[in-house]
Amino acid sequence: MFYNVVLFLHILGTVVMFAAVGVTVTAMAAMLYANKTESLREWSSLAVKMDILLPFSVIIVLVPGLFLVFSTWGWGEAWVNLSLAALLLMTFMGPLINLPRLKAILAAANKELESTPSLQLQAKVKDRVLWHSVLIMTLMLVAILFLMTVKPVWIGSLITLFIAIGGGFIAAPIVLSKASSST
Repeated sequence: MFYNVVLFLHILGTVVMFAAVGVTVTAMAAMLYANKTESLREWSSLAVKMDILLPFSVIIVLVPGLFLVFSTWGWGEAWVNLSLAALLLMTFMGPLINLPRLKAILAAANKELESTPSLQLQAKVKDRVLWHSVLIMTLMLVAILFLMTVKPVWIGSLITLFIAIGGGFIAAPIVLSKASSST
């Protein structure tokens, strides 16, 4: 019974994390296509709030997850070790890469006097580092879910993470070019 409650909390943390990342990506996509400063302001405010929520979801995932590792799986499993490494990497990427850039977008949007976003504000929204980071984090989250359910050996676990990271690097320029061509 206790194991099932801990597993539930671990899964709940994952759901919260997916929700936070999903809302952040949705808000960022809406910012890309925002033609009104007020809309961009609202979406960037939401993205900042969601990026702040992400570390809390990590705690909800990590604490029960560590219990499950110590009580059931152990550290000998590749998917356990690489999932933990990816989760920790994401935990630092959010506050160090995403949050400062999202806050800069929000601050610039709050200072904007025109109803149409300036080129400088649009440039902040199209920040390649931000887009790479957010899309890599999104795909790493999917990769962690894959690792947790499929439980591949080392080579499969490494390939899964490389695909996620590579996918984020490939997706960001595509997303940004599509947004640029539609405006």
